[in-house]
Amino acid sequence: MRNPLLSITGVFAAGIWFAPHAYLSVPEQLLILGVILLSAAVLLRADYYGYGMACALSGIFVCGILLAAIEHAYLPPNHIESLAERGMIRAEQPVVITGWAVNGKVARPGGETIDLAVSEVQQAGRKMNAEGSIRLYFFNNPKRNPLPPVAAGTRLRLNLRDLRRPRNYMTPGSFDWEAYSKRRGIYFTGLVRDAEDLEILPGRGGSAWTAEIDKVRRNMLANLDKLFPTDHDPVHKAAILKAMLLGEDDWIGPESELLFQESGTYHVLVVSGFHVAALAIVLLWLLAALRVPNLLGTLVVAGSVIGFTTLAGSGIPLQRATLMVLIYLGGRLIYRERALLNSISAAALILLILHPSDLRDASFQLSFLAVVVLATLALPLGQWTVTPYRMALRDLENKELDQISEPKKAQFRQDMRILLRYISGRERDSGVLGRATHSGLTALVAGMLALGEALIFTMLMQAGFALVMAQYFQRLAWSGVMANLAVLTITAVLIPYGFVVLAAAFIWWPVAQAGAWLLGQMVQWVHAVVSIAARMDWLNYRVPGPPWWVAAGSLAALLLLVFAVSRRSRWSWIGGGAVGIFSVILTVAPYTPVVQRGNLEINVLDVGQGDSILVSFPRGSTMLIDGGGAIPVNGAPPSVDIGESVVSPYLWKRRIQWLDIVVLTHAHWDHLGGLYSVLKNFQVRELWVGPGAESENLDRLLRLAAARGVKVQKHYDGYAREVDGVNVAVLSPPKDWGPRRVGNNDSLVLDVTYGARRFMLPGDVESRMERRLAELGGNLKSDVLKVPHHGSRSSSTTGFLTRVAPAFGIISVGAFRRFGHPHEEVLEALEHAGIRVYRTDQDGTTTVESNGQRMMISTYRENRESWPMLKLH
Repeated sequence: MRNPLLSITGVFAAGIWFAPHAYLSVPEQLLILGVILLSAAVLLRADYYGYGMACALSGIFVCGILLAAIEHAYLPPNHIESLAERGMIRAEQPVVITGWAVNGKVARPGGETIDLAVSEVQQAGRKMNAEGSIRLYFFNNPKRNPLPPVAAGTRLRLNLRDLRRPRNYMTPGSFDWEAYSKRRGIYFTGLVRDAEDLEILPGRGGSAWTAEIDKVRRNMLANLDKLFPTDHDPVHKAAILKAMLLGEDDWIGPESELLFQESGTYHVLVVSGFHVAALAIVLLWLLAALRVPNLLGTLVVAGSVIGFTTLAGSGIPLQRATLMVLIYLGGRLIYRERALLNSISAAALILLILHPSDLRDASFQLSFLAVVVLATLALPLGQWTVTPYRMALRDLENKELDQISEPKKAQFRQDMRILLRYISGRERDSGVLGRATHSGLTALVAGMLALGEALIFTMLMQAGFALVMAQYFQRLAWSGVMANLAVLTITAVLIPYGFVVLAAAFIWWPVAQAGAWLLGQMVQWVHAVVSIAARMDWLNYRVPGPPWWVAAGSLAALLLLVFAVSRRSRWSWIGGGAVGIFSVILTVAPYTPVVQRGNLEINVLDVGQGDSILVSFPRGSTMLIDGGGAIPVNGAPPSVDIGESVVSPYLWKRRIQWLDIVVLTHAHWDHLGGLYSVLKNFQVRELWVGPGAESENLDRLLRLAAARGVKVQKHYDGYAREVDGVNVAVLSPPKDWGPRRVGNNDSLVLDVTYGARRFMLPGDVESRMERRLAELGGNLKSDVLKVPHHGSRSSSTTGFLTRVAPAFGIISVGAFRRFGHPHEEVLEALEHAGIRVYRTDQDGTTTVESNGQRMMISTYRENRESWPMLKLH
């Protein structure tokens, strides 16, 4: 077998993927594993090699299941998560935490963070030794004292009001923040409300080496700020270089981040496996040109890669890429340089044994997919087509090399000699000018062939990534094929050169300042290329994740192409055509939206503290009411774009690509903030607004709607429309409503009636408008009420609840009750009225479905798939 580790790793990964569906206890799995391995040994000894290997691979499959289940279920007894699960500490109560800073205090927009390695927990007078990590947040506030300096290894004691687990938005399609945090060792977060709550203790924790590395890294970050001041710098070179060289991407502005995403070059902006590979490749080429011995060169490259990873924060993607490079370098030393697939398989197997959950991480899949595409498609196809001819141009005038070249290459060399001699005039002029012209033309031809190789590489990478990009990021940026040709080339030089400049800053500042000019120019070039590519809208698409048949077809097409290219088959064009066809399908996304035909469906999304409701009508029409919006803290930009991170992924998961109607109930940020991204990501026919006060945020939304060709309509009470047999009526505000500033009572109150069932969606109306609705005398009786204003006691008055008299109430509210919502008085009033309450902070996205007679309510929490309990005995 040419690549045995590839099969082993693939089967092990399959076991990990299947693990959530395995319901066997540990003893049962160990028994099965023992029987399989014993059978494999017997079969191999009896020379039944094929059956024996099949049994052995089955055992590896079971090992994947077992290790994944253990990682998911087991933590040390004194781990802070284990203590919380056993009730020994309570997350919602005040707690005193002692530990040491894993890294120094990190400045971020609006505040600072510290990752703390916990050593002791004290709660309710009880002290417990503990382990694990928590992330501490401190938000800037001019009324509070700033935090004291905290370096890596500093021992700290903190008084925290509570601990909070990293929480997902319980909306299908949204990012799995809980799993992401746990993969990085963060199980709880804490808020440091005042500098007085933090006490620096004597002594140190962790290693002195880590503390010194953190100190060097901080000095480098500070030097980048000095070398590239932000004044009059629209490109924000310091922020980009911090991200590209040192992995500090918190200062990248949303505009720059969006440019790199839309151009398909985002992997260049954030420190990733590409940066490690680029550094290694440039150093290998440079050391080879200097004729450095293989062993010494390997040690230099390995040390440089390890140093870069350490300085850039040692993130999981970097550790992964570093391991791959080190295994590859080790293979070169033992003359296994070409066994690239085995090297990548070995790295993947080691990482999956240590952390099986990495398999479900998109960055893990992209990292290994990149190398697999490179090893199985890009390099073989290049060696089959362009690369041999570029190599044949070396020492072109040496006719003795023709005799040891393949016939086609020898003929190519002879033809090129004749052609270049004729063009350069060297037959007539054998002097310096003729030789220089001849050499220049030879280099030009070699450069064009190298460009062809690079184009093959970027095209195959883009096609190979298409499925993963559509599935996880809902974005296909085909402009990246050309953009990456320039950006990757510049970045490959920028990374090592950037560290030369940073090193010079420690030795002689004027030299660093002089070198910074060229470094800044490189960033400027990258930014210019990215900006041009991002403006190619006809090559950049937001797409829903594909259905299973498209995913299966895309994988099959790639495998067919790999198989054909590996055998240099003349039928390889069929595989290439299949890859091209499925790339078009992924881009055009001709999928049917996942909606319940014949039924009305109202989905109240979990968007935190805000509102967003998707209404799906019986014949497929769609209406989105509000888009949520994370509320900024102390003037800092919102921590997350709810429209991009929660609402849009939910719509894409439903394979919705257009919206018939978008409704903005009122212009408060927690309803409006997410609609900017929604209007950019989807085709929208109509935007409904009410007669509320104007605001800067609303004006911005209306300008965006006009630019996107969305028809804006202003509605008020008395307006009604039938949509797919469902009556949608506006009950409030009145036509003459003219407030001076944006308020909750500006909310459009919608009454949705289908057959015998009625649903009221009142936005954030407060008691004044509730009384008006109750006093109008119309029939307000509804089956389901979206409880106004997140359950605030300014709403849900007794008279209003009596008139509406719903059987069910749904409260859209953020976790941890940051604003005191829902208020206890409202919850009591709802209970007293006999209303069954659903809450998005507890139940997640809540769906009401009706055929006009029957009605069914389901929640995200009810339908969420969970791992089976791992039984240890």
